[in-house]
Amino acid sequence: MNGFLFFVSLILIVSLSIGPAFGVSKNTAPAPTMLLVNKHLQIFEEDGSILTAEDIVDKYQQNTLSANGSGKVSWGFTDKTIWAVLPTEPYAYELNISNNEAENALDSAFIPLKIKIDNAWLDQIDVFFFEGGQRKRHISLGDDNVHSSRAENTRMPSTFYRVTTPETLVVFRFASEDPMTIPIYMGTPRDAQSQSTENAYFYGALYGSLIILLVYNLVLYSYLKERRYLLYSLYLLSFLVFNFTYTGHGFWLLWSESVFLQQWLMPTLMFFYLFSAVRFTIEFLDTQLYLPKLYRFRKYIYGVLLMLAVIIIAVGSRSFAVMSQLVVLTTIAFWMLCIGIFAYRNGDALAKFFLPAILCGTGGATVSSLATWGLIPYSKWAFRGIEIGMVLEMSLLSISLAFNYKQVQEARKNAERDARLDPLTLLYNRRAFKDLVYPIWELGKRSNKFMSVMLIDLDWFKKVNDNFGHDVGDKVLQKVAEEIKGQVRGSDITFRWGGEEFLVFLPYTRTEYAKQIAENLRVHLSMHDINKLVRITVSIGVAGSSPGDADVMVLIKEADQALYLAKSRGRNRVVLWNEAEIER
Repeated sequence: MNGFLFFVSLILIVSLSIGPAFGVSKNTAPAPTMLLVNKHLQIFEEDGSILTAEDIVDKYQQNTLSANGSGKVSWGFTDKTIWAVLPTEPYAYELNISNNEAENALDSAFIPLKIKIDNAWLDQIDVFFFEGGQRKRHISLGDDNVHSSRAENTRMPSTFYRVTTPETLVVFRFASEDPMTIPIYMGTPRDAQSQSTENAYFYGALYGSLIILLVYNLVLYSYLKERRYLLYSLYLLSFLVFNFTYTGHGFWLLWSESVFLQQWLMPTLMFFYLFSAVRFTIEFLDTQLYLPKLYRFRKYIYGVLLMLAVIIIAVGSRSFAVMSQLVVLTTIAFWMLCIGIFAYRNGDALAKFFLPAILCGTGGATVSSLATWGLIPYSKWAFRGIEIGMVLEMSLLSISLAFNYKQVQEARKNAERDARLDPLTLLYNRRAFKDLVYPIWELGKRSNKFMSVMLIDLDWFKKVNDNFGHDVGDKVLQKVAEEIKGQVRGSDITFRWGGEEFLVFLPYTRTEYAKQIAENLRVHLSMHDINKLVRITVSIGVAGSSPGDADVMVLIKEADQALYLAKSRGRNRVVLWNEAEIER
């Protein structure tokens, strides 16, 4: 929970910090938002581009245009030129001003009118203002124009006009190789500023959260060197720069004087987004383990995508590039879902995060696509569906990677633990001796403590293996290890030293007490039947150190000499190293 709150706090801080960079005025007061006025349009679809704005006004006056009462916003991919005529009176009416009041307002003062087309990728946008049947102004706003030539330096194509008569007509002309989505908003400058504030904080939160996720996963990659974190970061980055381009932020802030970059970066970055999504899916779901057939064919999948890029370059049409990649994007989205389902069925733990994440991303992209194609009613939130869905997707994927990080850490700890354990007896092995004993030994030297060691060897163990087989021999070793661990103290550390030999390190223990513990253990084992078949006895060598002794390995050698003496005296006995020294 603390991590979640920290993450949300970071998003809020970043969005509040970078929000002003996207157009927020610190002193902006809340105001009514701008109105979507598409339902007031009169539409004419022209094959080619021959007519003039004056021709369209004549058709409007002759009532030969088509009313857009349904509020249609999207025409999808079309090579037609879309003309639209908007009378200003309905706009004033929709602001709760009666026709008489509107006329009085127009007579007494000019109505400031802000017009915005809320789509950053349209090639040609021409806006004409007619008063009394005469053209008063013409403005070009599309991507075919650099930002410095536009009427206003804003992210979305927009302009300002002071309406002086109720009969004012606004005529729009749209032509583009990209999807023809033309949401037209109108309002006062105060309305426009309010909407700009809302958009700025939305994109501040969007880019802030994506940047936080990007940095977080790059840090994880630099620490763990696991490729899926890098591929996720590239996937996230490709969406971030793709979104930054098609929302108009790039053209507005970075390449405002390059029409070529604006028109070709979007299909180019869309391809990198598609490619990184496929690559990330294959690596993230560990298809080499859970979907080996798919993993073997991965190079062919990459090859098909690269072939698509070559075809797009050869055709040289932006409309073909965008349309083909939208089809591929839809196909890949459902492909990712299917791959996630198969991986989940095959036991991939990360797939349970991957599936809801992709559902969010796919759902958001589908809503945006349907709104762009005009198959569902347009709204600004439907249009932003891909962004909202991708933030949810990226967040869930980041959580899944954090889950994977936890799994990796646990696996690493288990591997480290298993590397220090004898797999048969589950006692510590020789590899663990240095890590566990040396710190205690050094601390004991500094505090002048006694230390002792017991070296235990099973008597006649070879006969057990010869008479009963190695399976019984293994069970004997397991049982003896269990009994030794149960008889020594909790502070003592028990090791399988090799073969049928065990070592017990007794910290802060005098030799005499260590010998008593060894004797109790010997008696206990000699009275214990193993599997009701085998009676085991042990020989034990005991050695102890005086405060300040230099090396624990010397102590083990002394215990080994004492063990040798116990064996030579007939086995099933405990011998101190001091006794071995006297006998020598």
